[in-house]
Amino acid sequence: MSSAGGSRPLWLLLLPTLPREITPGTIRSFYASTISQVLQKAANTSSSFQTVTILDIAVPCNASNLLQPFYYSGLQNLLGQLYKLICLLCAEHSIDVQYGNDVDVRVLLFKEAKIEGPLNETVQAVEDDPSIGPCVSLRRLARCGRPWQRVCSTDGNDGEILLQLFLRLRNEAVDDSKGKIVIERFTLEPSYPASTSLETPATNVQVIREHHNAVAVGGTFDHLHVGHKLLLSMTALVLNSNVQPGIKAKRSLIVGITGDKLLENKKFCEYLQGWHQRQAAVQSFLLAFLVVNEPLQNLSSTMDEKKEGSLGRIVMNSLPSGIVIEYVEIFDAFGPTITNGSISALVLSAETRAGGKAVNEKRAEKQWTPLDIFEVDVLDSAEPIPATSDLGTQDFRNKLSSTEIRRRLAKKPGTAD
Repeated sequence: MSSAGGSRPLWLLLLPTLPREITPGTIRSFYASTISQVLQKAANTSSSFQTVTILDIAVPCNASNLLQPFYYSGLQNLLGQLYKLICLLCAEHSIDVQYGNDVDVRVLLFKEAKIEGPLNETVQAVEDDPSIGPCVSLRRLARCGRPWQRVCSTDGNDGEILLQLFLRLRNEAVDDSKGKIVIERFTLEPSYPASTSLETPATNVQVIREHHNAVAVGGTFDHLHVGHKLLLSMTALVLNSNVQPGIKAKRSLIVGITGDKLLENKKFCEYLQGWHQRQAAVQSFLLAFLVVNEPLQNLSSTMDEKKEGSLGRIVMNSLPSGIVIEYVEIFDAFGPTITNGSISALVLSAETRAGGKAVNEKRAEKQWTPLDIFEVDVLDSAEPIPATSDLGTQDFRNKLSSTEIRRRLAKKPGTAD
């Protein structure tokens, strides 16, 4: 599920709160039917308009959990399972860049609202959270001004109340009269199988013991897929969110993006995205996840094309919340983690944990404080791609591989052999 540039259809799916008791299979059994319907319709739109539809899926989370030191593992479990489900559903329905019907899915988090009493009273009671991402109030989500052309929700009482509350909150601040939003309701058909391999209990519980004001992550980020999106989301969640309302405390989210020269020997290199294209895709996703809707020219974006040492091009976004996102071109495995002493945490995938150890060894040589390392579980599944899918024998992991995405682009009709 890659990202493409240009003007693209922009949809929002509002999901209701999960049942309180989360058991294995709950994510799939509760959300799969709705997400599947919306994905297929979005894929048809992508095919018809020969572009990539953007689908923002907004899922509620318990705000009180964000105050707990264990929230990292809980939210990683939630986001990971949702992205895993999305990946499986795309495979089941042959939604893929290879077929020209790809959908760029982005999971957003909002604080669940207590809906009690008449709707008018609930609207007034919804928290007006002044913060920006990564988990915002429903009021902030509704009023962010993002130009969704279609808002999807679930049928049933809970889905309808959430939709009407969202629309009331949005109408307070956003004028959609020039581009009327299409409202569409989809069936919510929960089913509760005895077991499924989609979900597994979290075994590696990670605790955020310190407030981190500078967090780093690194990667190639070629043809941004759900594995990248989970990694970037968790990086934003590690960043210190313990900031008093109205106070703009500077926080840095530093993304190291591999330089083009290091990728020249990659398979299907002719389909590799250039550094600026990869940086733009990462930027687009992060600004969406942080619920930022300011035009780029209003974000104090700057670029430094100088190449010094192990670092190259740098693009910076200064957000109204005080968060500064730095996209740094890197030419080795360390990047800014050994040149910027203010970084206190590193987020990486479990399969690259050796890289975190190497970084801390380099920092020790400088007598710097070691980084807190946060691992993001590798998305995987024992479930093969269904035989009904045109993807044939490709397994789940192929949907999470930039190399496989490039290979499928090479097979796309109309591209050169």
